[in-house]
Amino acid sequence: MKDIILATHGNLAFEFKKTAELIVGHIDNIQCFGMTKDKSAVEGQKELENLIKNTDEDNLIILTDLYGGSSNNICTELLLKGHHFQLLSGLNLPLLLTFLTIDSANMTSKELVKQLREAGVAGIIDVSEKIERGVASDD
Repeated sequence: MKDIILATHGNLAFEFKKTAELIVGHIDNIQCFGMTKDKSAVEGQKELENLIKNTDEDNLIILTDLYGGSSNNICTELLLKGHHFQLLSGLNLPLLLTFLTIDSANMTSKELVKQLREAGVAGIIDVSEKIERGVASDD
């Protein structure tokens, strides 16, 4: 089983987990980290390292909300210091739900990240444009 850490600004990670649990039920393999204005980068890094300690890094994927944001930067620093989890930025609900529903038992973490990335991008739909074209459902 792959483990996941959601690392975001504020309480967004915790809310993503709560929202996903509304849809799929209780989730055991997700930990959450929230970077707040009251938390220094050093404190944030220590907190993330403690979360990572509880995982098998070969099967860990960290999802962040914003490339270049504080959570993503801390995770990038951890990779540069020798950690070896997979890091993917751009967390959205379709991406997270794919992680929770896909059969990833025979996938490497890199293969799973590729699938998650595709699901995240596919979840972005210009509904206004679809309506303008007169398309009510998927093309």
